[in-house]
Amino acid sequence: MRRLALIALPLFLAACGDTPEGEGQAGAGQGAIEPVPDATLELQGTGIVIPAQAGFEELAVPFGSARAPTEATLANLVGSAIDESDQPNDCGLTFTSYEGLSLNFRDGQFVGYTAEAPYVPETTRGEMLAGESVTLVEDSTIGEEFVIAAEAGPEIAGLFSGEGENAAVQMLWAGENCIAR
Repeated sequence: MRRLALIALPLFLAACGDTPEGEGQAGAGQGAIEPVPDATLELQGTGIVIPAQAGFEELAVPFGSARAPTEATLANLVGSAIDESDQPNDCGLTFTSYEGLSLNFRDGQFVGYTAEAPYVPETTRGEMLAGESVTLVEDSTIGEEFVIAAEAGPEIAGLFSGEGENAAVQMLWAGENCIAR
């Protein structure tokens, strides 16, 4: 099973290296890219880091990265996109979706993500709330919402699957997202 290494603190901004043209880019006519088994992503408040694994060096994909290299870099690990849109939604965002991961773009720049299984931590609500930096959002209109705060940086938000101590982490997001409240 793929797992997630969630790094909430410290959140750091790393440089994004472009994938050389023609190498590993997902696109029409190139065929499906299979996801790497047990792939790990580090979801951060500043973007996504792909730790060194499966023959790849560590790669950082910070918010502000260009769309095409962002899609190509992540497709090499998480597989081919299952949906995408170049037409802005009500929030002005376009997107590319993979199994368990959706990337948001504004004006061709990576600005946010939403992650679900298999890229959210396999931990319980009780375990998450035991951390000093995790708090519930009072009176949330979207469910059991929580925030992972960073002392010096952007935060990551998420939803638990329910109210009980054993509820799972259902979703995480950071950056710009279109969430109806």
